[in-house]
Amino acid sequence: FRESLYLLSQHPEAEAKLHTELREVLGDRLPTFDDLDRLTYTRMVLTESLRLYPPAWLMTRRNLEAYDLGGYTLPARTFILISPYLTQRDPRFFDAPEQFQPERWSLNPSGPKYAYFPFGGGPRQCIGEGFAWMEGMLILATLAQQWTMQLVPGHPVGIQPLVTLRPKAGMRMTLAKHQA
Repeated sequence: FRESLYLLSQHPEAEAKLHTELREVLGDRLPTFDDLDRLTYTRMVLTESLRLYPPAWLMTRRNLEAYDLGGYTLPARTFILISPYLTQRDPRFFDAPEQFQPERWSLNPSGPKYAYFPFGGGPRQCIGEGFAWMEGMLILATLAQQWTMQLVPGHPVGIQPLVTLRPKAGMRMTLAKHQA
């Protein structure tokens, strides 16, 4: 969710919409599991953040049988690399794919079929996906309800693709108490 906080700090209009939703849905109380269905914009922010910065940026699979892929034959048991980071930024699947646009998820909450998969898919989909969504939304709502965050001026932003996608130089941000 740190990527969500970074993206919100770079898009004040999205941050304002998030604060409005949190104020309308939660008032002054902390979010709970029962609030998740009503935190629709919060979900859109997290969904869009995971589209731009999926936790697992690269996955491998092996085909069981030979497979024809666009005129190329992949022999059985070939290792295939699949990148949510690249696929989820592909202009064939998403308009303005490099832009942070949480509203894109209001029309199609699941995204194009097989083009959005920050937690993998099929039988090897992350077993913790449901928990990650719940935890991510509750943490994002709790922090955003109380704080406004800004990237430290001059702090370099880059990605470090290890097992998971991480900020290369960390994510240094300043906090200010949110004024409702």
